[in-house]
Amino acid sequence: MPQTNFTLAGCTISLDTPRPIQITDNFRLFLGETGTRCFDVTMQEVDRLPAFPTPPVFTNYAFSVFPEGDGFLRRYHDHKEDDRPYAVGRLKEDRETVEYLAQDRLFFSESQNCFSHIALEEILLHFDRLILHAALVETQWGGLLFSGPPGIGKSTQAALWEREEGAVQLNGDRPILSRDSGGWTAWGSPYAGSSRCFVNRGAPLRAVVMLEQGPVCRLTRLPLAVAFQRLYAQTTVNAWNPAYVSRVCTLLTQLAEEIPIYHLVCTPDRRAVACLRDRLRQGGG
Repeated sequence: MPQTNFTLAGCTISLDTPRPIQITDNFRLFLGETGTRCFDVTMQEVDRLPAFPTPPVFTNYAFSVFPEGDGFLRRYHDHKEDDRPYAVGRLKEDRETVEYLAQDRLFFSESQNCFSHIALEEILLHFDRLILHAALVETQWGGLLFSGPPGIGKSTQAALWEREEGAVQLNGDRPILSRDSGGWTAWGSPYAGSSRCFVNRGAPLRAVVMLEQGPVCRLTRLPLAVAFQRLYAQTTVNAWNPAYVSRVCTLLTQLAEEIPIYHLVCTPDRRAVACLRDRLRQGGG
């Protein structure tokens, strides 16, 4: 069985597939076994899927979640064919198994669609990693994350920092955050949205900046409770899994306690850069 290794945020995910897969551009820089922690994912072709007598606890356009023992499994369905089921994924400790119908092997022919059928956010949380909806730039002060709802200007602010301060953008949509004895690190990921920025590198996290558009620039540090709420809203959270939610809340509380979470009312120009830069120059808390 072919094996392909990918390293995300310092963790290696080993993908075992029935046949070789095509490596899409966004995953190419993440190839290789360079992480210090490893998680195994096995994909298998089957002739039929198991039946599920109980109703799902969660459903979206891509999959439904069912309780199984003390955990959960995901049944993937094709929304273009009246939600026809074609794959089942089971996550157990440090291993995940995905069974899919042989007739639907095209859904598992490349790295992008293989990763679309694994519980990536739960695998990363297994190693105390979080996915945050944000744009990540590396600056002389460390990593800056620009976050907020879609269309708020994350890509604009990241581009401004590249132009005005020589920052390097590491990711434009879903960076990964990790915490260890050295503090917090923000990592690029294969998921970058329209930015097409897939850099497999991490930067020590200096601040998270929650954006709001406005006619003038104003920067304030959010109190802990508000910072937690804003972070939670931009984090991938599986609400059906109490243990998952508990661990995410613990990590987000630590993040809000240890890293400045700012609210930046800003214009889409260099004034926004200057406003944040001045606070960073002062060593701003």
